[in-house]
Amino acid sequence: MSDPAGNAADGAMVRPELFALDSASRERVLEQIAAKGGYCESCGEKDFDIGHALFLGFLFLDEDSDAYMVALTCRNPECAKPRTGIVLPEKDFLSAALCGDGSAWPLRARHR
Repeated sequence: MSDPAGNAADGAMVRPELFALDSASRERVLEQIAAKGGYCESCGEKDFDIGHALFLGFLFLDEDSDAYMVALTCRNPECAKPRTGIVLPEKDFLSAALCGDGSAWPLRARHR
């Protein structure tokens, strides 16, 4: 398996608790945004770049045990506040390539 944190395109270091999404997972995030009627709260844009995912289940007691925050960046270059995120359960966006058996647990538990 490749490094799930991936490498930032600009060479910036990526936090080890984050992991990059494959293209199928990014597409499913976009589908979830569209299905929920998501838009940028700053400018109203509905088009986003999809970033890394952060597992929330162990960080916040009020989140479901399979909850992830997926980073979103508004594609409108005029947007005053382009960074936001969406909370999704792993079954709604993670691909089998990332989690194999339908659970991302191996990614969360693997030795770093």
